[in-house]
Amino acid sequence: METNSTKRNPLSERMGETEHISSAVDRLLNLKAAPRHPKGGKVKLKELPRFNINGLRSLKNTQEAASKKPEADTPKTDADTPKPEVNTTKEVDTLDTPKPEVCPPVEPVSTPARAVSTLLAETPVSKPRQCGITRMMSGDEWVRYADVSIDQKQLCGPLWYEGEICILFADTNVGKSLLAVQIADMIASGGSTPTLIPELRPETLAQPVIYADFELSIAQFARRYSCPAEDGSPKKLYYDFGQRFHRVELFYDITQTDAEEFATKKFADQIISDLENRIVETGAQVIIIDNITFMASGTETAADAMPLMKKLVALKKRHGMSILLLAHTPKRCMSNPITRNDLQGSKMLINFADSAFALGESCRDSSLRYIKQIKQRNTEVVYGRESVLECSIGQVCPNFVGFTSHGTGLEDNNLPKPSAETAARRSGEGTQYSRDEQKARAKEMLAAGTHPDTVAKELGVHRVTIYRWRNENQ
Repeated sequence: METNSTKRNPLSERMGETEHISSAVDRLLNLKAAPRHPKGGKVKLKELPRFNINGLRSLKNTQEAASKKPEADTPKTDADTPKPEVNTTKEVDTLDTPKPEVCPPVEPVSTPARAVSTLLAETPVSKPRQCGITRMMSGDEWVRYADVSIDQKQLCGPLWYEGEICILFADTNVGKSLLAVQIADMIASGGSTPTLIPELRPETLAQPVIYADFELSIAQFARRYSCPAEDGSPKKLYYDFGQRFHRVELFYDITQTDAEEFATKKFADQIISDLENRIVETGAQVIIIDNITFMASGTETAADAMPLMKKLVALKKRHGMSILLLAHTPKRCMSNPITRNDLQGSKMLINFADSAFALGESCRDSSLRYIKQIKQRNTEVVYGRESVLECSIGQVCPNFVGFTSHGTGLEDNNLPKPSAETAARRSGEGTQYSRDEQKARAKEMLAAGTHPDTVAKELGVHRVTIYRWRNENQ
């Protein structure tokens, strides 16, 4: 049994614990703006400035109250003095110990004493820590962490891996939406589908997929994936996508909303927020967005494209998502190979993307297409310019319009031949115009109705220069 002199007073110990941290508390109270620590958040070393400033003030008031000597109490009779209850399982505070002022209650984040003690502790930190919005480990630790926690599998062959933001871009009416739906069907079924493209087989098991369709109406979508009944009845047979394929479309009352609101940044943010709710609702980790123009008020400038891509990166990290974005190409010379510069919009789009591939139209037949890898981080180039994946577009099954692969081939074999003059100039064997001759030739072509971009490619002059020369004639 401990004597009264050795018994500890928890309140006195708490007051004594704060005496050596006065300077640290003062330093924190002098901060002009101290953001609140998230409720229930674990106190960490470098997150101290985020503590509730009211809790720190309460702690300082408590310390000052403890430092003052309590005034002598007036003598009381035995009858007026309440007798303490004896607890046989816990230590009892002595009656001789003066009781200081009761400190005001501290808020839920009222553990600054422990936190400041942690701040002043000189114990070296050897394990990885996360402070704020960053996380730091050594190079060896990152390698070991990746080895046991990261196993990215293919979602669409070597074109798209798990955890990536991928961009599929193509010219209008080439079939990128058909390919995107086919990719979604393959992932949702785990590859067990009659619409499978063997070269793009997913390595993952069947899982929920969200296909955000911002282009087709429900009638247009149904028409692509249906066929007449065999008995000749007006009833149609629709393709069975299964329960893991989730299609999302815009749903709003156009009569109650100003059309100008659809082009604002606020409306684009609402779409992203709504899609995040769908992700939580379905538990999906794969989303395909058709197309990227509905996700932002514009993508032509870095000021518009960068915030959009940062939001998508945050969405990816927050939910462990794999995102496929569909995009368009600007007007381009069809005889040139597809490059990353053919993606419409700011260069920031492809800079923030983990991978990208394009869908091109072949000159050999109107139904032929080819798929070309443009950017990749997880693998080497498999379907590059020397070995593009050639496909044909048509009825994969009676009620499904999609792609059928035909092996690989050269991209140059699918490109239309340039004019003799253009080919000679590209090889350096054609006529080399002087600046004045280029300007005169450009004015002739523009007067004949040739598009300025085509004139620029034919003459090897920057398109801005061609537009300036055109404006001089007007």
